Amino acid sequence: MSQPVTIGVLGGRSWIANEAVIPAIHASTGATLGSIGSRSGSIGYADVLADPSVDAVYIALPNDMHFEWVLAAAAAHKHVLCEKPIGVSHAEVHAMAAACDAARVLLVEAYMTPFHPRSATIDACLRSGELGEIRHLDAAFTFCLAQVDNYRWSAEHGGGALLDVGIYCLSPLLTAMGGPPSIVAAQSTASGNVDATTAVWLEWSTGATASVVTSIELAERQSLLVCGTKGSLTVDRPFTPGEQDTSFSITRPDGTIERRTTAGGNCYLAMIEAFTDAVRGRTIWPRPLGEAVIMAELCDRIRTAALAAGATP
Repeated sequence: MSQPVTIGVLGGRSWIANEAVIPAIHASTGATLGSIGSRSGSIGYADVLADPSVDAVYIALPNDMHFEWVLAAAAAHKHVLCEKPIGVSHAEVHAMAAACDAARVLLVEAYMTPFHPRSATIDACLRSGELGEIRHLDAAFTFCLAQVDNYRWSAEHGGGALLDVGIYCLSPLLTAMGGPPSIVAAQSTASGNVDATTAVWLEWSTGATASVVTSIELAERQSLLVCGTKGSLTVDRPFTPGEQDTSFSITRPDGTIERRTTAGGNCYLAMIEAFTDAVRGRTIWPRPLGEAVIMAELCDRIRTAALAAGATP
């Protein structure tokens, strides 16, 4: 068996790093935790990249710092697992991909949801055509984020609702439709200098439509609805599934409701194991970087549409 992948961390004070990703690294048989860099600690980000024992880095920094440190990691020939959104714009993601490709290191986005067994089953259902012709989709991810010292409330740090939770809502829509929409409309509500709430309307050339709401100021809600001519799929808490989130429903045109059950699982642990397998060349990372590029392009279009609507900061 190959040696475990030693994963260093850039952003040692990150909540998600400490609560989810670092514990997943400890639990993984394919990974070991390397040095951890923080802005004010004895070990800095550059120190982690200079550590010869580190094979790869997990970047858990504010969104606006991803670009700089992904490029630095590529220059140091370290594989990269970067928190979502991998970049704050389509141009950034393209440049990151080019740098890592030139350095022959793996670059992937730390988007954990697809690694949960229920999410994988839902994605397979959406790709299979089982729901028939898709007519409408609806997704929402909203929660109240205290306006304290948090980069999500700073536009300069790549904050705002769309960049924070947009990927969760938009990814299953792109999966169901097989690609991005032809028409994008959006409206954002500003708080300070970020979009606290962004509402989106999407249309595809097939005639399918979708509505999306992302927010860091509204009461907590996670929902996904995909309506097709052969059935409508619904799932509660679709975007941050845990061990107990194992079911979803399909309602048929005759009113019959099929309740389906899957396994539970730790999607962060599964993500780390997939990353180490990809680094060692045992498997291919299941979510191609091209999907992150498409997501960044769509988010750019949504922000442009919201600006045109005149309500964004």
